[in-house]
Amino acid sequence: MKHLNVDDSRPALGDVPRGQGPWPESNTSQAVQRWLEQRLTSSSSNDFREINSVCRLLLDVVSGLDRGGRISERWKASESQLDRLSVLADRWCEGEPLQYILKKVHFMGLQLTADNRALIPRPETEELVQELLNRVDLDANFSHRFLDIGTGSGCIALAWKSRRPEDSVKGIDSSVNALDQAKTNSETVGLSVEWVLKDVFENSMNWPEHPFDVVASNPPYIPSSEKSTMDSRVTDQEPQDALFVSDENPLVFYETIIKKCAADRWLKGGGLLGFECHRNFTQSVCNLFAEELWENVERSKDLQGNWRMVFARLR
Repeated sequence: MKHLNVDDSRPALGDVPRGQGPWPESNTSQAVQRWLEQRLTSSSSNDFREINSVCRLLLDVVSGLDRGGRISERWKASESQLDRLSVLADRWCEGEPLQYILKKVHFMGLQLTADNRALIPRPETEELVQELLNRVDLDANFSHRFLDIGTGSGCIALAWKSRRPEDSVKGIDSSVNALDQAKTNSETVGLSVEWVLKDVFENSMNWPEHPFDVVASNPPYIPSSEKSTMDSRVTDQEPQDALFVSDENPLVFYETIIKKCAADRWLKGGGLLGFECHRNFTQSVCNLFAEELWENVERSKDLQGNWRMVFARLR
């Protein structure tokens, strides 16, 4: 079948963006895949594996079928599907993260909303949650109080609640937009978490009413000087205040959270604190824990072999 008669110059319908040609030579699955891959190569990415992955995901979403389903059902793209693929491919080529385009991201088995109100959850953060779970007695016959500091999308808090539903889980953030996204995610996945607008640098008199058993945080930790070396999909699209810290004091969040947990009793005695960190700073973070206040201070590597996490228990 030759190219569907799609008018490249057609006007947009209302506020719905319309795709632009060139179009595939036919609407068969193979022809559409070749066309889409070629279209995606106009992006700044030189990684064919990344382009192939984006192509597959876009085809899965638009067709409603996985690759096997498209083959077995001899899927052919409709005009509206070609139109949508064109629009989505152009957005990715213009630098928009795939998760924002699809408006979703998967995190420890949960499908969460993704947009520029909060940082996109990363696999390394899944590893932080799993490592914390491994350090908590899952067979204990009592619930824990869990705090996620700088909760963003709410991914850490929601993942914890999904694995330990009897625990009391709270997520705090200084961003109203991030908390709005966390609340949306909480409603979407049907998990009850208390969300609190709170700046970790502000005075915390009379808060919390009771200390927590486990505290987790993936705070901003990338020095501003590294911004120029990073992918523009990250630096231009994701919230800057969730990513970067000053070069002069890149450990400011860790220093403050450790103090809050110990001096202000955010964490109970014997309680567990877990951080995600810059791969170059894990030892520096370990050095922040005063020996007279903390024990079992250790760092851990991620699955890529980079130092990524730090854990400690309050005496």
